[in-house]
Amino acid sequence: MELRRLQAFVAVAEELSFSRAAARLHMSQPPLSQQIKRLEQDVGVELLHRTTRSVELTAAGAAFLTEVRSALDSLEAAKLAAHRAAEGVTGVVRLAFSGPTSYRELLAIAREFRLRHPTVRLDVVGPYYGGELAERLHLREADAGLVRLPLPDTGLRVRELLRHPLVAAVPSEHPLAARESLTLADLRGVPFVSYPAGRGSIVRDLVLSAFLAQGTTPRIVQDAPDTHTLLSLVGASVGIGLTPDSAGHLAVPGVTLVPVLDAPALPLGLAWRADDTDPAVAALVDLVDKFADGLRDLPAT
Repeated sequence: MELRRLQAFVAVAEELSFSRAAARLHMSQPPLSQQIKRLEQDVGVELLHRTTRSVELTAAGAAFLTEVRSALDSLEAAKLAAHRAAEGVTGVVRLAFSGPTSYRELLAIAREFRLRHPTVRLDVVGPYYGGELAERLHLREADAGLVRLPLPDTGLRVRELLRHPLVAAVPSEHPLAARESLTLADLRGVPFVSYPAGRGSIVRDLVLSAFLAQGTTPRIVQDAPDTHTLLSLVGASVGIGLTPDSAGHLAVPGVTLVPVLDAPALPLGLAWRADDTDPAVAALVDLVDKFADGLRDLPAT
């Protein structure tokens, strides 16, 4: 059933005149009459009752007109939806994140994106460690991610946004908690609580590399599955941990964060698939590009 025949029928049904309908459709009357005849053949019933003086809808034609109008309205809505999606005006973006040490940036980006793109749904998923987040992107279970860098992966585009200094999370009653600052040498031989091995933790890899560069390794006595647990174990005097200073907003009782002067800073970036052509994802990337300076200037928590 051709679209042009449906449009021709609506014009005739509304004008109740083949001549006026033909003028409205910018065509001559004979081909319009042929389209109506073919439509009636397609439907299998008479839709219009014609005389030399008038055109009237049959009962079948009136019922058909109601449904055709609805179908044409739905088609226009579908076209509009397609155009809006192609322009990044609508859609869904699944933004993964790396954990509570990126909460501040995550909330700022989500707030700004929803303000500028209110008809695009932003779903936040996670938290994941860096390796896990990269896997979610490749499996198309996430569209973009706030993630610690560097990612040991290919096929992803990555944009560094800012860097968080590493600090030592120290039990508040520990002698090192009274220090204004520390160095990695001060932490040699002390028991450590670490982020887990085997889950792609960028922080763990960075800490191990920093100690190895000084010819030593941290004495890890327990792994923690996440930053909340790591700080809780520190507060329970299990050991000392190294974490981004952005973990300070968690304010776990019994834990003091002390700057480590020679510890490397930890980059936070946005990652997404290199082959992703979704305009809504492109809108998120564009917003983060423009908003990067604002992220660096966010007040400390």
